[in-house]
Order: sequence, then structure tokens, then C-alpha cells
Amino acid sequence: MNTKAYHIGHEALNRFTKHTGIAAEFSPTQGVEHFKDATIRFQDPRFTDVFDMEIKNEVRNHHLPALLDLKERSKRPYILIGQTIFPSVKEYLRKNGINYIDMAGNASIQTDQVLIYIDGQKWQDETHPMLLNRAFTKTGLRVVYLLLTDPGAVNYPVRLLAELAGASVGGVNNTLTGLLTMGFLRRINKTTARIDLRETLVERWISGYQERLKPALHLGNFRMKGGMENWEQLKLDAGSYWSGEAAAYKIRKNLFPKTVTIYTGMEKLDFMKRNQLIPHPEGEVTLYQRFWNGPIGQADTHLAPVLLTYADLTDTMDPRCIDEAQELIKENKL
Repeated sequence: MNTKAYHIGHEALNRFTKHTGIAAEFSPTQGVEHFKDATIRFQDPRFTDVFDMEIKNEVRNHHLPALLDLKERSKRPYILIGQTIFPSVKEYLRKNGINYIDMAGNASIQTDQVLIYIDGQKWQDETHPMLLNRAFTKTGLRVVYLLLTDPGAVNYPVRLLAELAGASVGGVNNTLTGLLTMGFLRRINKTTARIDLRETLVERWISGYQERLKPALHLGNFRMKGGMENWEQLKLDAGSYWSGEAAAYKIRKNLFPKTVTIYTGMEKLDFMKRNQLIPHPEGEVTLYQRFWNGPIGQADTHLAPVLLTYADLTDTMDPRCIDEAQELIKENKL
């Protein structure tokens, strides 16, 4: 357990004790073979079990598949500690029986003997490097997406990266500087670099994409004249891609989609006419502007990269999609 995780765990439990009067002690797990960060024992006779504890900085939609897996693997009661746990995620955790405490001491804990629910407590993070860093602006997210989905992109000339990301040269330089500052990019020599801390960078990208870039790309929701039964008959041009439930179904043939997510480079009206789509705020077809240039994704099958499909699946907060996302990353590397 690193120093930051220890601080989050310690502070969250202190706030929990302040609100409930129930003290708790946690012990960091020793050894890399363990999947949990620590064990925790509540100093109250109603808590008879030791809990396995996972600590995270922020808990967001895309963490849910892994958290469900951890809960299933844990042989003891399981509790999640998070510096920030967003409201929609808290609701999902409660519905799926995952105990949690956040940095403000908000908590949901349920055992055979105890039911604790605390909400509405505030904690202010005064320095949030993710929100301030230039690598995670809308432009930065476009560039990082290229770096994560195209193995060779990290060593492309800056002008080529700018062209592929639809960004300015200055925007690309700012992004690369930000990645270097945060330790996500390492210079090997004058002409060669590599991505470091990829797993953390993927998490940061998904969070930033769902919050910042994705809403700006939304072109609208639509209904098909023939209904969802005919969704595979939608005509995608060479620059359009399936994502979300539709892409997951085409990859795994398991989850029949209730909604269809498409990224396109076409003008919205042209795509609508091509597929006889009818605008509707609750339409099953969601159209987004494609935010990259070049052959990223599978052009022959029109499948977006697994990274984007996973981000869109977890963004739904639908248990069906969360389960499918979990299975998808077991079979495909992000």
C-alpha cells in the first residue's frame, strides 16, 4: 500500500468514526499475491468479521466490473474505501451489496447484524491534479486516446499526432508535456518514447472521456423506423464505428443490445437520411461525432477499439452492460 492509499484509508475511517462512534483499525496487506489492499476490523461487538478492504482514489463507472469481481473473489466481507465515490456509483454499489466508505465518512455497510447508511457529508479536495493537468483537457483526451489505441503513436511526429487527433500542434505539445510531468510518458532518447503506468493512464482517460469529451461529441438520439430488431441493418460508412452494447454483441454474441452507440465522421443530417432515423430524446440509437482521424478501430467490421467500447458500456450504469464490460476485458486487453 502506498502512502496516498494509506492516507485515504486512515482519513475515511476517522471521518466514519466521527459520524458513528465506531472505531476501526486496518492493517495493510503484505505480499503481492493478495488482491486486497488491507483488512479492517471494526471495534464494535456487532461486527464479528474481519473485512477485506480495497482503497481507490476515485471510484467511477469503469471501476465497477473489477469491484464486482473482487467482491466475488473475497472469502470475507468486502468493503471499498474511496477518496471520491460519485452518487450514481454509490447507488450501484448499494444495489449490488458492495459496502463502502468515502473520504467524507459517507458509508453504506450491511451485514447480518448491522445496517449503516450515511450520506450528505462533504469533503473538499483542494488540489486535484487530474482536473488541472493539460493532458486531460478535451484536446488532451483526444491525443491520449491515440496513444492508448495505436501502439506506434507515441513516437509519431507531433504534426502527425495533431492531424490524427484533430488538434493543434500546440495542444499536442501541451498534452505530451503534461504526460511527462505526471510520469505517464518516458523519453528513452531524442527520438523514442514509451507509455508508462498504462493501467493508471487508461483509468484517467476513461474518467476524463466520460465527464468531459463524450458530452461534447453527442449529436443526438434517434429511433429507427423498423425498431431495434433491425439495428444491424443500419448502414455505416467507412468512417463510422459501433461501440457500447452493439460492439460488445458483435464481439461476444452475448448481450443483445437495448441501445446502439455509433461514432461517425458524417454530418448528422446525412447519417439520418442514410438510415431513415427519427430524432427522439429517448431514442435507442445514440450518435456521436468521431473524435479521431485515421484507421483506429476495425474498418472492415466497423468496431471501435475495445477501450472505447468498455468506456461506453460502463458509462450506462446498466447492470447488464457492467457485467458485459467485465467479461469483455477478461478476453481483450485495454
